[in-house]
Amino acid sequence: MGNKEVFVSYAHEDLEKVKEIVDCLEGQGVYCWYAPRDVGARRYAKAICDAIESARIFLLMLSKHSAVSEHVLNEVEMAYNKRRASNGNLVIQTLCLEQLDTDSPEFDEIMYYIRRINFIQADSFVSPLNLAEQFIDANKSILHISKINKPKPDATSEYYSSRREDNRLEIQNRLVRTFDIDVYRKYLSGYECPVVLDVGCGNGAQIMDRLASVCRDYRLAGIDRDGQKIAEATERFSREGRAKFLRLDISDEEFEDKLAEFSRECGYEKYDVINISMLLLHIKSKCALLRVLRRMLKDDGVVIIKDIDDGLNFAFPDEEGVFDRIYRICDNNETSGLRKNGRRIYTNLYRAGYRNIILEKEGMTSIGMNYDEKEDFFNMYFRMILGDVRWMHEKYPDNRDIEEEYNWYKENYERISEMFMCEDFVFSLGFQIYVAKK
Repeated sequence: MGNKEVFVSYAHEDLEKVKEIVDCLEGQGVYCWYAPRDVGARRYAKAICDAIESARIFLLMLSKHSAVSEHVLNEVEMAYNKRRASNGNLVIQTLCLEQLDTDSPEFDEIMYYIRRINFIQADSFVSPLNLAEQFIDANKSILHISKINKPKPDATSEYYSSRREDNRLEIQNRLVRTFDIDVYRKYLSGYECPVVLDVGCGNGAQIMDRLASVCRDYRLAGIDRDGQKIAEATERFSREGRAKFLRLDISDEEFEDKLAEFSRECGYEKYDVINISMLLLHIKSKCALLRVLRRMLKDDGVVIIKDIDDGLNFAFPDEEGVFDRIYRICDNNETSGLRKNGRRIYTNLYRAGYRNIILEKEGMTSIGMNYDEKEDFFNMYFRMILGDVRWMHEKYPDNRDIEEEYNWYKENYERISEMFMCEDFVFSLGFQIYVAKK
């Protein structure tokens, strides 16, 4: 377990919420252990027992799902028994993921173990980052908080962490830069000091790289739903005063009002350029969002949209249809978004009131790439799919179709890599860049 002081117990239905909170904890130097990320090559049950035995804090993510989960109940019982046997050396902390009626019958069994334990209640929830800070504040006398770099994850665990996503984005930024930089240069270089809104900015690295490469001066407002990413962006890029960031979820009912308020606080009424990168494929109300953003655009402003359409992909040679099967797997994966969203962008833009819509770029190809670039290309797309199908298998362990796809991909992964890296193999990915005016 190393320096991972906190054992996290949760129901698999709550995995996404749990990952956000853990990411925020680890971002502040509190390293956590949770399955399946940290099990590694060990036997599952033995790994969990050892992790609880080594922990200083047992963190129960309480919800209506975890209250009736047999795995969670087993873990809570083990923690309870260790606490009694060690005269309280293990701290048990309960964090509510939602508003709960713990007096209802389904909570009877789990409340036997935790009724007298202090709860961090859901009614104080503001964001994953806020909730993580409450946990740290409640346990600061126990935790050995480290501000050094995060430990490198085991190869078997990286699919489940935000570090995996950070790594993917770093590779994607490095590779996609050659694909999109001329578009940014074309539309940004005409401004003396463009005012830019980046929707879904992540940690800010991608848009800041493009702005720094193209513009002598600029002003940036970035928004993202991930509080930890916004904290990273603020720490890295806001010191000079040219960039400001806000945690804001586009599904928030008050999204437009909050965005307008943030823009005014930054000193901007409207924007010269609005950037949307690999976001629309993950949301349902695309036209509604585009209409809101159009109202934030100056009369002569432009929106730049990067997205994907896997229907434009091709791989050759592929006599056995291996890559076609991968596209289908990706298309059915919950984490992948709408993989044929690219073809919808023109219509969505037009219906949202935009005009002068141009498809500036289409298709990223392996032709002309050196070995390292081609390896990056493979990792950006195919290696991350391996993590996605593993995540789906963990979320739906009883789904035979998902299990079959996971086992097939895992068993054929090395062969797929070898096919991809052959000198005479060609792969084209349906990346697209649209530009439109108000």
